[in-house]
Amino acid sequence: MAQQINLLTPILLAPKRYLSALTLLQATGLLLLACGAAALWLHQRDRQAELEHQALLARYAAERQALQVARAGLPAPQDALALQQQLQPLQAGNTERQALLQTLTGGATRDGRRHSDLLALVARSLPESAWLSELRHAPGRVEIIGGTLDTAVLRPWLARLSAHPLLAGQELSALRVERLGAPGNDAIDGNGPALLDRDGPLAKTGVPIWAFRVVSAPASAASTATGARP
Repeated sequence: MAQQINLLTPILLAPKRYLSALTLLQATGLLLLACGAAALWLHQRDRQAELEHQALLARYAAERQALQVARAGLPAPQDALALQQQLQPLQAGNTERQALLQTLTGGATRDGRRHSDLLALVARSLPESAWLSELRHAPGRVEIIGGTLDTAVLRPWLARLSAHPLLAGQELSALRVERLGAPGNDAIDGNGPALLDRDGPLAKTGVPIWAFRVVSAPASAASTATGARP
């Protein structure tokens, strides 16, 4: 069996150097390059942050100046007492308009009926040959102003209105009829002039037009007046 004998002593071999001068120099160079790159990056970040900060300050300064200009343009503060005095007429006007709106929209009366019920009654019962130009309604009093082409339809129509529960305790007895364009008046009851536009387009057609005005009165007063008439 062949055998090999090493006659060279291992101590005489050149030792391996892991940290040589060249290696240390290369490591130091790489470290310096990394530190320089990091320093340069941090410097750029600081510069960018400084520019953003300066831009933000400039924007805040512009907004502050705009606010100062707007504040200078505001009117001077008024006295609270003067404002209260100006507000009182406005509140009173609002109260009146609210009451009027409630009336126009059909506010209920004391007996539970609505003010618009009378208007609906008149509109339903109005003859075809008659029309209205004005309707006034107050507690205890109704005034109807309009026109007609046939006076014979007025008395039955007023009788139907008087018999309705909405006009309980009242009587439509005060009536005046006037023919437009005629020299005289055909007055059934002389309790006020008839009101109608004598120059309207219908009056210019030559068709006989009669203007009427009806005013209600309490039933007792109407009965007394009827009994005293000759």
